[in-house]
Amino acid sequence: MTQTFGNPVRAWASTLVASSKGSGPNLLYPPLSEALNLLPLTRPASAWEEDGNALFATLDGKLYPVGLATPKQNKLTSVVTGSSGQGKSVLLNKLGNVMVSSAQQRLPFMAGVDKGFSMQGQVALLRDSLPPERKDEVVGIVLQNSPKHCRNLFDIQLGARFPIAPERNWIISMLTAMCIDPSTGNPPNERDTRQILDRVISMAYTANAEKSPRRWGRGVVPEVDTALDKSGLIERYPAQWWDSSTWYEVRDLLFEAGFVKEAQLAQFEAVPELADMTTFLNHEDVQSAYGRVQRDGSQELLLEYLHRCMTDACREFKMLAGRTQFLISPRTRVIAIDLNNVMGDNTTNAGHLKTGIMFLFAGQVAGGDFVLPQYRDELLEAVPTLYHPMHLDRLEQLDQEVKTKVYDELHNAKQVPFIFPMLETQDREQRKFGIRTVLSSQYVSDFPDAILNSANSLYMMEVDPKDEKLLTDTIKVPKVTLQRFQRLGSGPAADGSGVPFLGVFRIKGGGTLARILKNAMGPLELWALGSSPTDSALRRLLYEAVGGSTARAILAEAFPQGTAEKLIALRQKQAGEADSNNVIRTLANELIKRRGYNI
Repeated sequence: MTQTFGNPVRAWASTLVASSKGSGPNLLYPPLSEALNLLPLTRPASAWEEDGNALFATLDGKLYPVGLATPKQNKLTSVVTGSSGQGKSVLLNKLGNVMVSSAQQRLPFMAGVDKGFSMQGQVALLRDSLPPERKDEVVGIVLQNSPKHCRNLFDIQLGARFPIAPERNWIISMLTAMCIDPSTGNPPNERDTRQILDRVISMAYTANAEKSPRRWGRGVVPEVDTALDKSGLIERYPAQWWDSSTWYEVRDLLFEAGFVKEAQLAQFEAVPELADMTTFLNHEDVQSAYGRVQRDGSQELLLEYLHRCMTDACREFKMLAGRTQFLISPRTRVIAIDLNNVMGDNTTNAGHLKTGIMFLFAGQVAGGDFVLPQYRDELLEAVPTLYHPMHLDRLEQLDQEVKTKVYDELHNAKQVPFIFPMLETQDREQRKFGIRTVLSSQYVSDFPDAILNSANSLYMMEVDPKDEKLLTDTIKVPKVTLQRFQRLGSGPAADGSGVPFLGVFRIKGGGTLARILKNAMGPLELWALGSSPTDSALRRLLYEAVGGSTARAILAEAFPQGTAEKLIALRQKQAGEADSNNVIRTLANELIKRRGYNI
């Protein structure tokens, strides 16, 4: 039996150039309806044939470009969904790498907020790709609730003595969140609470800037003392002047002398801090205006409640109550903040509230400066002319580039009353600021309708049956496309061809493209960006032993599929161990030994 028909020699000759006049196969004359099915009329077509920067593949292998932050879409909001192990984090990191590779001379501005260390792999990959003098352009921060990781809520732009509008609004939002009653999800006397907090914030900055500024003292910040000695500033003024000098004055002297970092450290000591709020809540002006206001539904005085909330916040949020201990370089352009170690308990209302405060805090630290170009005039008025060149340079960079802000694992904040309203507001306003927003969670239903209705790109690693009606009725995804995608299964393909996902893209003019695509990546990139616990543990051991670049090369050579989970599970089963740590460490040592001297 054979599956070859016809004359094989003629078929072979037909493949040779100029060897035959006619075609080898016999001509067919099918009906037009059947012939049209043979034509490439229904092949997946992309709207970004010329300006697509993210390359994916269709199921039959056709290249399908997708544009990130291009003019062909009205907004720059993307939603990514998928449960654990389906490739969501890898896709998120790939989209980030696309923005990096699309940049010209400088890294793009990117801010990521995550839980679970998945973005730290991208940070390591980028830092390993930069020369030593540029590594501070990429920073990965794993937050810890300790004074050593403190970041003062009241820090402001370098050179200023008062916050500008976006900084002030954020400080009020943070303090208001600290006063929310977990049982109701709202602060008591919401209008009065915001007015009181707004007032005490103004009083605190006025006191530190004008009425009773904090005095400089030797020994408080050794780096500042060293800069003063090195620059000769300490000898320029008599000892009596230094005895009464303020941190703001020291800041200006250091900045003028070219010590920018030390000037920033001096300003950290000059601004108010969270503990100051209790002092100003007891101020006679505040007491006379609000001293008799009672908390809603209680006989407790509102000021006493706010005082208690501020005291509790100082005790609970050690990373927010005090002077800033970690300095982010002005040259930093990519920041990824991991909240894994500071999240609240997801089984209680108080835990949900703590989680929301952490998301609110991390979003400001990572990407709070993205809106500064819209407040250019206010910022320049807030700082002396001495600081204008520095701020103008950064404003120009921020204004000319697309900024990316990523929020991952948002299902952790689903029960927080103020997070999604904040994201909705940002979604409506930040397009005009040139900010590309990427929101990621496990299911489509985790997002409110307002965000889904306005998002221009949707990447789904799987489809939950309860989301079908929303996808077909609201997002206009054809039902046949959903059914075909569900039949494919989820997760990485067994043949290593990539991870299938459903991409839905809204284009200007009202058109919607729904395509089943594959996220295919090489082993080096997979090992850099993967986030499964066992693979991450193996990667971390090798990173510590031989460095990032060599570790990824070792892993890519040994496991070209981008994962060692099956081997680790097999060895763990054979060893009869419940803990995989010993198995992973043994495997790491084997891989290093196999590498030999080529490290």
